[in-house]
Amino acid sequence: MGLGALSPNQRNNWSYGEQHTDYNRKGGDIQGTFADAVSKAGIEGKEFGTEADGGTKKTARQYREQIFDQIAPNAPQKVRQAWLDAADVAGVDGMGVSNSGKLSHISQLMVRSLEKGYRDNGVCDLLGNSVQSAICAAKEALYSLEHPLGPSQGRTAEQIENRMKEKLFYQEFLKRL
Repeated sequence: MGLGALSPNQRNNWSYGEQHTDYNRKGGDIQGTFADAVSKAGIEGKEFGTEADGGTKKTARQYREQIFDQIAPNAPQKVRQAWLDAADVAGVDGMGVSNSGKLSHISQLMVRSLEKGYRDNGVCDLLGNSVQSAICAAKEALYSLEHPLGPSQGRTAEQIENRMKEKLFYQEFLKRL
């Protein structure tokens, strides 16, 4: 039985590995699915610019602060500062948003946010409420990045570069925590 046919309670009892294995067994590609959702939502390749009301452009840091508040509403200030500083160094944040404001790629934390939001009725708290929980989340994302479930051949130079930047982000984030 695929994930779509399970109730939320049934999915909550599955580990990440069980969910991912079942999804892949059915021939799905979670990143492809998420990329389709991003495309349909009209945010693929979105750049920072003027607001709908014609106001001033937001900076990359302002957008990162806004995104951080959405994915880690309970995180302490130390985690927030580490996130923002690591993103400045790496040129991309943990959600795959580059300094230019474009969604550069589907990051490991973005995949987790989709899974977590889907399982937890749209509530997305990826980093928890402590420094230790943020460290665990970053280590899990880094492990997933370094040990992909799918084949790594056939990646473009841009995809490889984006994954390297994401890895640098997690390493810098962990250093600062």
